[in-house]
Amino acid sequence: MSAKQISVLLISPDEEIYSAIEGSLANQDNCKFTGQKDTVQGANGSAVSLTALHDVVLFDVDENSDAMLETAQSICDARMPNAIIIALAPEDLPLEKARQLKKLGVDDVLPRKAINEEIVPQVDAIRARRQAQLPAVWGGHATLGKVIAVAKSRGGVGSSLVAANMANELQCKEGFFKKKAANEVAVVDLDFQFGSIAALMDVEESDAMWRMAMEESIPDNAFLEQAMVKAPCGVDVLAAPSRYGPLSAIKEDQISAILDSLKRTHDYVVVDLPRALVEWITPVLAQADRLYLVTDVAVPSVRSARKLMDFYQAENPAIDIQLVASLEKKPLFPAAHHRAASKLLEKDFSYWVPKDDRTVRESVDRGIPLQEVSHRAPATRAIKKLADETRISMPPRVGK
Repeated sequence: MSAKQISVLLISPDEEIYSAIEGSLANQDNCKFTGQKDTVQGANGSAVSLTALHDVVLFDVDENSDAMLETAQSICDARMPNAIIIALAPEDLPLEKARQLKKLGVDDVLPRKAINEEIVPQVDAIRARRQAQLPAVWGGHATLGKVIAVAKSRGGVGSSLVAANMANELQCKEGFFKKKAANEVAVVDLDFQFGSIAALMDVEESDAMWRMAMEESIPDNAFLEQAMVKAPCGVDVLAAPSRYGPLSAIKEDQISAILDSLKRTHDYVVVDLPRALVEWITPVLAQADRLYLVTDVAVPSVRSARKLMDFYQAENPAIDIQLVASLEKKPLFPAAHHRAASKLLEKDFSYWVPKDDRTVRESVDRGIPLQEVSHRAPATRAIKKLADETRISMPPRVGK
C-alpha cells in the first residue's frame, strides 16, 4: 500500500524563503510541496481555498495591513482537520500581535529572517512527525507507536496517577474477563529523582536508568528488554531509579534512543515527565504526539501551567497540548475562577479528573489500577474517557 502524502503549502513573496522550503522538501518521499510567490491578499482568495487541501500551511504576514488578523482568521477557519498553520512575520512584530494570531488559531509565529535556523527545521520536524502518525502501511512496513507525554504544573496534582491509569486503559483489554490486551503499551517514568510509577503499578524500582546515566551508554533493545518490567496489569514499565542521581546525568540522545526503540515495539508510549525543565526532555517534546498537562485550578498552579505551556511550545510549536483539571469535577457551568484560568491559559480544560480519595487511596496502597478498585468510581471513569478518546484520535500501529 502506498503512503499518503504530506502536503505543504507556502504563500510568500520572499524568493529566499520559497527556495529554502522547496529545496528542503524536494527529496523527501511522500511529501508534496505547493507554493505561491505572493501575499495572501495578492492571491485573490485562492490562498484560503488552498489552505483546506494541505497538512501544513505557511503564510507571510503583512504587519502593516489592517486586514492582517482577518486574513489569518480566514486561513485558520479554512484549515483541514489537524492541519498546522504557521505565520511568517518580521522579527520586530509586536508581542501583542503575535498573541492575537495564536488566539485566532495560528499554531506558531516564526521570524521571517530565521529561514535555516527555525523555519526549515520546523517544517521538516512537522513532516517527520506527521508521516509517523499516518494510519497507513507504507510499502508493507508497520507504522510507529504514539508517544504521549504527561506533565504536571505542581507536585501532588496526580499526574503520575493519570499516566499510570491511562497506560492501563490504552491496552483496550478484550474478552469476557478483560484479560487480553489489544494494544502493547509502555510507560516510562522520567521523574528521575521522585518517580512513583513503580509503586503505582506494583513493580520493583530499577537501577537500570541510573546505570545508563552514569555509564553514558546509549540504550538499545537489549537494554530495554532487561530494564523494563511487565506490571501485573500488563503494561511494560521503565521505572525511575531506586537511588538519587543528578538530573544532568541523563543525555538527550539516551532519551531519543529509548523512545525510538519503544515506538517500534509498542502502540503507545506514555512518558511521565518531571516538573524540572531539563535539557533532556527536549526529545520527548519533539516526538510527543500529544502532551497532557495536569493541573488544579488554584491561581499558583494555573500560573505555573502557563509558564510550562510557553516552554513546551517554544521547544515544539506543533505539540498538541491538552489541559487536564485535576481534583475537581467538571462543572455544569464554569465558575468565575474556571473562566479566569481558561483566559490566562488561552485554552479550555479538555478533561476533568474529580477528587476521589477512597478509590485513589486503595489503588495507590495496593499498587493496582483504579479500574480494578472500582470501574464505576468517578476518577476511574474520567481517566477511562481520556484514554478512550486518545485511542480514537490516535489509532494504534498498523501492520504490527
